[in-house]
Amino acid sequence: MSTPENTDQNDALVAAIQKSQGIIEFNMDGTIITANETFLNLMGYSLSEIQGKHHRLFCSETYSESAEYKAFWDKMNQGEFDTGEYIRFGKNGDAVYIRASYNPILNNDGQPFKVIKIASDVTALKLETAEAQGKVTAIDLSQGTIEFDMDGTVITANETFLNIIGYSLDEVKGKHHRMFCDDAYSESAEYADFWANLRSGSFQRGEFKRIGKNGRELHIRATYNPIFNLKNEPVRVLKVADDVSKQRRMENEREKQQALIMEMSTPVMQLWDNILLLPVVGLVDSKRVQLIMETALQKILDYQAKLLILDIQGVPAVDSAVANHLIQITKATRLMGCTSIVTGISPEISQALVNLGIDLGDIQTQATLKDGVSFSLANLGMKLQQINVDA
Repeated sequence: MSTPENTDQNDALVAAIQKSQGIIEFNMDGTIITANETFLNLMGYSLSEIQGKHHRLFCSETYSESAEYKAFWDKMNQGEFDTGEYIRFGKNGDAVYIRASYNPILNNDGQPFKVIKIASDVTALKLETAEAQGKVTAIDLSQGTIEFDMDGTVITANETFLNIIGYSLDEVKGKHHRMFCDDAYSESAEYADFWANLRSGSFQRGEFKRIGKNGRELHIRATYNPIFNLKNEPVRVLKVADDVSKQRRMENEREKQQALIMEMSTPVMQLWDNILLLPVVGLVDSKRVQLIMETALQKILDYQAKLLILDIQGVPAVDSAVANHLIQITKATRLMGCTSIVTGISPEISQALVNLGIDLGDIQTQATLKDGVSFSLANLGMKLQQINVDA
């Protein structure tokens, strides 16, 4: 027997449900008895527009004519409830996603005589979930993804990632991430810190060297993203990766070619015992002067040279930067016990140096390469001599 206090509590509970949930009642044949304002607002109808109509008003024609729909109402008539997420259609034809329960109400004889549906609108959540899933699908199709436990154990990986590393899923599942790293790195403090940061919830991003099947070296641009549970605790790591190995190989090849071109454009030749010639052609910048200096110093060491002729007649212009580079080279060679002679200084270059106020200091200069060779030989106690040969 209910007391006035219990009745008040029940009324308050019903009122609270009425405000927060959409409620609609049906006869056992599916015709609508009544609905509250929350449900009517959700579907965009007034009560007079739906009262006495069948539940199929809210369903697509394909579904309402299906065996599944008939089975749904048979289930209601057997007194069984149904709960789940359903797609329904409002007055304007827009899809509405609802999370609901259909509850048969029994009479004193235990027979169902009406159905009460309690529903909440989850359309925004479904659309948000669909958008997120669409993004995940797009990433899955275009990029490699692999998931790890927080200890680094592989959970799963998509086909794109497996194709990058050359393994099948069975070959990596349950293995540790270190299988993709060389031994030196996987045993380093840096690697330990890498996983410690992930376990603390910090994502990692960059370009990483990794090892594929059969020891194939890979370069991967990737992000390691900790995934959090409802307690904001990291529970797994999602890695999203692109294979940039081809680009790195091409860049390395270009760098090698450029270095080779630079080396070919900076040849050092032995003219005579203890005399080297280094013809400089083209522009001289800080990068190239470093190469010239390294090449010259190595050849001086190899040949135990005492004189180095720097011929700059192939340099199109000499400004303060180029002049300073030449000074650097001569100072460096002097420290190796070798004297540098700069030749090929044209009148235009001479005038430019004077106008710029550049003092080459004690650098030995000669106008032409021939003069430089003659000076070098004389410095070693030798000289060029022309020999006439009879025809």
